[in-house]
Amino acid sequence: MPVVPDPKPANSSERPQPLGSTIGRKVVMALSGAVLVGFALAHMAGHLKVYAGRDDYNAYAAFLQGLGGLKWLVRFGLLAALVVHVRSGLTLAARNKGARPHAYAVKRAQRSTPYGRTMLLSGLVFVAFLIYHLAHFTLGWVHPQYFALKDALGRTDVYGNFVRSFQSPIITGTYVIATAAVSMHVAHAASSVLRTLGISSGALRRSCERVGPALGVLLFVGFASVPVACLLDLVKP
Repeated sequence: MPVVPDPKPANSSERPQPLGSTIGRKVVMALSGAVLVGFALAHMAGHLKVYAGRDDYNAYAAFLQGLGGLKWLVRFGLLAALVVHVRSGLTLAARNKGARPHAYAVKRAQRSTPYGRTMLLSGLVFVAFLIYHLAHFTLGWVHPQYFALKDALGRTDVYGNFVRSFQSPIITGTYVIATAAVSMHVAHAASSVLRTLGISSGALRRSCERVGPALGVLLFVGFASVPVACLLDLVKP
């Protein structure tokens, strides 16, 4: 008897949609995540300029503000990457849950890491922290009395706002906790990006698996050290 191929499901599409597939979503999530990690590293480098003092930090802030249209282009690009990344993550999480509607009677973590098991939670913490961060340093809704400060050259005293704000244990604690969540997210995500893009294989596999944890530690130390230094009065307002 001739073999009759199985009919396609009624809701299947004749035209393939790779970006909407699980693999496509993972690639999109990996690429948008790579953009966000790159921005985080650049932002951290600027963040560390606080150690150089008021003049250097305010000059850096004034340079960024003077970028004009390019600044907004970068902002919208980052926002688009963030939206795509979050949407892809939530879609993949929903698909994983839908593929196994009944939870395991006994759940054992084998090769997964704490970073991997908390990806969704750490990602949501990051989004909440980002909103707070923008309200603090971009919109001036947190400590508005510091946001309006000017330095001796008439520039916005971003340095003074930064240092005085982090003399509050509550604000510093909030940033350190959020930084830990972001670092845990990156610790898993960066290595996952390399696997998704096919870079983590063969002789490079072991090195690629170390990239995520190394970036996570770097981001945590870089971002958390400055608020803690302000709190301990090691950086003067």
